[in-house]
Amino acid sequence: MMRKTTQMFVTTLFALAILAQVRTASAAGVLDEYFSSEEFPVEVSADVGIYDKYIWRGFRLDGDKSIQPAINLSVGPFEGGFWGNFDMQSNDTLDAAEVDGWFGIAFDLGIIDESLEIVGVSFGNTWYNFPDGDTGLAEGSHAEELYLGISVDTFLSPSFTWYHDYSDEASGGADGNYFVFSIGHSFTLDEETGISLDIGEELGFNDEAFIMGDGGWSTTTLGLTIPLTDTVSVSPMVAVTVPFGDLEDANDGNQDDEFWGGVAMSFAN
Repeated sequence: MMRKTTQMFVTTLFALAILAQVRTASAAGVLDEYFSSEEFPVEVSADVGIYDKYIWRGFRLDGDKSIQPAINLSVGPFEGGFWGNFDMQSNDTLDAAEVDGWFGIAFDLGIIDESLEIVGVSFGNTWYNFPDGDTGLAEGSHAEELYLGISVDTFLSPSFTWYHDYSDEASGGADGNYFVFSIGHSFTLDEETGISLDIGEELGFNDEAFIMGDGGWSTTTLGLTIPLTDTVSVSPMVAVTVPFGDLEDANDGNQDDEFWGGVAMSFAN
């Protein structure tokens, strides 16, 4: 069923691409004007978080405490970064050492029409690397993944992202797809300090990625953002992840409900 959904989704993308050719000339002119008129400042952000578990798209990849550093760089529509996860304990058999890199392009459709500036589009590629082995994978395993996302800058900030793992299963890849819908909102609790209450909901569907069938997960998050300076903040959070379908099936994904949390410190220029 999900394979058919994937095929329909890909077919829709091709259809949209064909329709887009109708406006190729005008779109090229818009892009020329955009790149010649815009100034692209360099933006850098970094964060480091400590969590009691490593939960990823409904999978528990590590039941031990882990530290997760990240650094991101953007110049205009171009963005990229590195992210890592490192085990801080050895209480279970999992060792989720991971170092990932990603590169992509993100922009809003206001470059086509001002009425569409609240619609954002992003696409790119992520490289996953497991230098010490991860959840049973061989040392040096790796995977590659394409992503395509769309978001709307409005109440609840809804977004949808399609992830396609195109790497070989023998090397550590999944050769499958994920479809992720998310919403979230921040409520300012104190105007003077800028402290906010952050609530989010993620609903994901798994199309034969590390499982034999189809399944999915729901993750609900609740947290605080506490500004320390104009550029540094601390964000404690808790979350509940609930798998369903074949991701939960004891004969397939064999994943359980997870309650987890942690705290992160973030910097942005």
